[in-house]
Amino acid sequence: MLEISPIMNSAVEDIFGFKTCCGMRAFDQNLEIHVKNVGETPVVVPSHFDLQGPWGSRRINTLMPNGDQQVPPGEIKAFYCTMDDAIWGEAWEMVFYDNDKNSYPVDLRLR
Repeated sequence: MLEISPIMNSAVEDIFGFKTCCGMRAFDQNLEIHVKNVGETPVVVPSHFDLQGPWGSRRINTLMPNGDQQVPPGEIKAFYCTMDDAIWGEAWEMVFYDNDKNSYPVDLRLR
């Protein structure tokens, strides 16, 4: 079972800029998402989610790190992406998935 915590406009861009000052650059990563495994077995999470809003459903598949990510019990995996402020402001739900076909909706109107 997963617990999802999105953090819009986190300081991640500044952190990435500092950590990558001499290497790869990762700009405009203004959405940070913490995915915590609150279950008792590892969960594999693909690096995408669906964003629901008045425009319907949009698949966001530009998460870093890319690919399937294993989250052991009790641990947190952080994902990052660029998100348009206007789209985020209109969205009412984000839905993450695991490789066992479970979905984890997050009501964004409560945040």
